[in-house]
Amino acid sequence: MSSDESGGAGRKPRPVAPPRLPPGALREFKRYLYRLYLSAGTPSLDRIAETAALDDSLPGAPSRDTVGRLLTGAKLPGLHDAESVTAVLARLMDRDPAETVVRIRELWIEAKERPGPPPRTAEAWGAARLGVHHAVDVDGAGFDRLTPYIERTHDETVRERLRCARGGEAVLAVLVGQSSTGKTRSAFEAVRIELPDWPVLFPSGPRELLDWVAGDAVDAGSVIWLNETQRYLTGPAGEDVAESLAGLLGRTAPLAVLGSMWPEYARRIAAPGGDDHFHARALLRAHHAEILVPDHLGGSLGRARKAAAHDPRLRAALAAAGEPARVIQQLTGGPELVRQYEMGPGNAFSEIEHAIVTAAVDARRLGHAAALSPELLAAAVVGYLPSTARVTGDTEWFAAAVHALSSADGGRLPALVPDRVAPGVGAADGYHPADYLDQSVRRARAHLAPPAELWEAAEAHGRTADDLYAMGGEARARCRHGHALRLYRRALDRGADARPALALLWEEAGDRAAAESVAADSGWAWAVLAGVREGHDDGAGALRAHERAALAGEPSAWDFLARLREYVGDRAGAEEAAVAAAEQGHTRPWLALARRRERTGDEAGALAAYTRAVTAGDPWGWMGRARWYDRTGRDAEAETAYLEAADAGVPTAWSSLVHLRWRAGDRKGAEAAATRAAGLGNAEGWSALMRYHRQRGETAAAEHACRLAAAAGSTGALAHLALLREESGDTEGAEEAAVRAARFGHAEAWWTLARVREEAGQSASADLAAARAARAGDTEAWIALARIRERTGDTEGAERAADEAAEHGSGDTWATLARIRERAGDREGSLRAVRAAVAAGGSGVWSALGQVREDRGDGPGAEVAYREAADAGDTAAWTALGRLHEEAGDRRRAERCYRTGVDAGDSEAWEGLLRVTGGDPPPPLHGRFGLDAAGGFAASLSGHGHAVRLGDGG
Repeated sequence: MSSDESGGAGRKPRPVAPPRLPPGALREFKRYLYRLYLSAGTPSLDRIAETAALDDSLPGAPSRDTVGRLLTGAKLPGLHDAESVTAVLARLMDRDPAETVVRIRELWIEAKERPGPPPRTAEAWGAARLGVHHAVDVDGAGFDRLTPYIERTHDETVRERLRCARGGEAVLAVLVGQSSTGKTRSAFEAVRIELPDWPVLFPSGPRELLDWVAGDAVDAGSVIWLNETQRYLTGPAGEDVAESLAGLLGRTAPLAVLGSMWPEYARRIAAPGGDDHFHARALLRAHHAEILVPDHLGGSLGRARKAAAHDPRLRAALAAAGEPARVIQQLTGGPELVRQYEMGPGNAFSEIEHAIVTAAVDARRLGHAAALSPELLAAAVVGYLPSTARVTGDTEWFAAAVHALSSADGGRLPALVPDRVAPGVGAADGYHPADYLDQSVRRARAHLAPPAELWEAAEAHGRTADDLYAMGGEARARCRHGHALRLYRRALDRGADARPALALLWEEAGDRAAAESVAADSGWAWAVLAGVREGHDDGAGALRAHERAALAGEPSAWDFLARLREYVGDRAGAEEAAVAAAEQGHTRPWLALARRRERTGDEAGALAAYTRAVTAGDPWGWMGRARWYDRTGRDAEAETAYLEAADAGVPTAWSSLVHLRWRAGDRKGAEAAATRAAGLGNAEGWSALMRYHRQRGETAAAEHACRLAAAAGSTGALAHLALLREESGDTEGAEEAAVRAARFGHAEAWWTLARVREEAGQSASADLAAARAARAGDTEAWIALARIRERTGDTEGAERAADEAAEHGSGDTWATLARIRERAGDREGSLRAVRAAVAAGGSGVWSALGQVREDRGDGPGAEVAYREAADAGDTAAWTALGRLHEEAGDRRRAERCYRTGVDAGDSEAWEGLLRVTGGDPPPPLHGRFGLDAAGGFAASLSGHGHAVRLGDGG
């Protein structure tokens, strides 16, 4: 019996369920039809079929089963059946069917011409389509299937997250590890095991993902597959994508979003001190998304040896891997490709082939994320070839070289992966370097700026607006301002929001008129200009820019505008700006004025501004008034204002109200406020009471508050609950709370238990808790244990913790030991720890050691460490070396290091270069593609209407 008939006699049948389809025209067709069905009151399938059959004016007479397939099926129905059902549903809604029939016909034609992909599970997609690397053949054995999967520690963490999704939650997990370490395979196997029947949505890029989310095209019970997650979270659309994903995860459940990233991209997103990745950083942190993947098999080596008995590829990889068992890299052939490349041109690769690979890697490391077009590579490769290698009578030289690099003829490993961006099946129209080769070569070339020909090729043949914008940013970071300008303009022409970057470039070049011309009607561009001018103490210029930003619709500009006018003593002008902002729906300027007045001691003015914020409809105005009353001892008024703020949706109002009542000795009132907040899904009140009870040593009451906070949705409360139970001797209860917290991706509870147990001398129990923290996605517990043990003389225990962290994919624990030992004067132990950290994939290890040595006054030792860091691809090390030489008075060596830092894109290197050259850097050194002879701003650009001195370099 179908769901349409299961209601029983005399009961309205249950509505049929809509089909689950991936985003595309067929989905839009089906959704439109299903909405008509809902609006018509979900009539039975029999009624729809009978009504259609009795109406001779309709083009079709679909049967009951056909109507059911039409509403719930995943295939495109016949047009006449669709028109007939649409007309019936329209009439049941008392609407003229003509309009709806025309619309359904349009949608049907669109779905016929562009049906989009069918719904696919992970198994249906297949590992290769989702980005899993093929294993190389051994002796022509021709294996097509995947190698046996060797599970590692992180696999259980990934699968636990997906089990949470299956249980009804929305989860985000991003596997972070070096190239060819099994990130994508781990995600594929996890989905195949835990969510085998869920459709997997694989957006082609950030714009498509944004369209899906904006169009409500992602159903609950889906997996969003974000291989190479940095493509989505960085670039011009990155912050929009992060905000969209945060909203989607907040309102759609169950849902699983799975991605993978190299550590360098994860570090770039996580780096504090800038707003380029504010929302992406917040998204990853809020969901505790990062799961570290080690670059070796570690404790799984035994399982790999057993599996190798049945797979020659695995046997060969194990034989070639050596220590520390980097087997997966060998399976993909990555190390062999790198060896061939490092032999140099004219050996495994011809000169042209070697140059094409180098150009492709440079383009990728400088921001071109999409497949590189043949035109771009052919134009760029000239800059990587000596004049003698550019002589050829073969008109097919490029096609022959690309074929050799991208085919597996004769068992050769492909160095370029062919891709097709154009619709349909056909020849490749783009390429990208093999991942492992890409990561290795970009590390070796991290300190080099590319030749001018690459920038010019990108200007002419960049694939997308995002690629052009990203490469513009990299050109600007390397002081190739002319190239940056042209790349930004091309990105703007292609639809990217490049006006802020362009305006900033002109402003920094000293051409204010050009900057303002470019800013045009972009509110954010004017806001950027205002920020620069404030930084240069140009109050009048900043004020003008903020005014233009506000008029152009940038909400944040009103805050700054009001604040600036208040700062210069124009209180009437400040309030005028706040009034104008409020009329446009922006109430924050009143809050900005109130807070400024509080800082300057103008209490009456602050209260007046908070009151105006309340009048304008800002709930935080109530919060400001409440705190003002609270601060001035007017408790009754404070309580009223806190209640108003809480009712208006300010979450922190509840904990403030609880504090107010607790301070007044009204425990019952405090608990009543916490209970009311919990009923609204807000755990702040009970969390506050838990802290107060704990401070007074009231363990039972604190635990009671913890449980209620956890019940109200606070996963942080579970960590406190675990600690309270541990302190009371309830080990089993503590671990139960930690398990519950870990289910939500919060490792804090296990981390806390590890620390407490270690301090209590329970090392074995601490190790177990730290391992559970790592499984929940946080290796900080191992760092804490290693630090405690090292400082108490337990070297063996410290190194055991570091090894455990490395097993979970983190070299940071070894790096911490290196710094501790260096400060303690243990140079030999420090070096041993540094090498272990590097082997475990730790980042910035040598630079951190160099900084410790520099702080201790060991300049020669610092130089050795910084040079090791530079050799490992740490670009900031060149600036550190430059600073060392500059402080030692060796301006020539400092200049060379700073210039290399500029070529590497380190923002601090340019300032150092200006210092040691007196503001006029000399010509490039040894042919490196550095600054021009005029030292930077030296090119006159045409086609813009303004002339400016901007250095192209190259």
